[in-house]
Amino acid sequence: MYTSFFSALLTAAALLRADQPACQARLELQRHGDNLTVTGHCRNAAAGAARWAYELRTEKQGRSGSASNAQSGRFVAEPGQDVVLSRTTLNLGPHDACRVRLRVLDERGTLLAADSLLLPAAP
Repeated sequence: MYTSFFSALLTAAALLRADQPACQARLELQRHGDNLTVTGHCRNAAAGAARWAYELRTEKQGRSGSASNAQSGRFVAEPGQDVVLSRTTLNLGPHDACRVRLRVLDERGTLLAADSLLLPAAP
């Protein structure tokens, strides 16, 4: 009786883990005057170490035109580890709008997690 109870409990725990994402992507913003620093993070929520890839893209639109930046790379994250993936700084005035996108991908290019922000220009 106890054996079947523990088997059912382990099966339920495995099913719960299967529904949880393997990782969590997070964007961090720090503003210093007109400079905006964007940092991409990934926290490994899986039970084991993982090798993944990331893409961090910024797009800025303003009165003076547009600019974009793309960074990408591969990383290893231990279980529970929060990894700083990339950091970029851009000049963002009050009349500039900015979109930031972070994607974390597995080795086959399948999307695991994402975060994005849209900072509108002042009216």
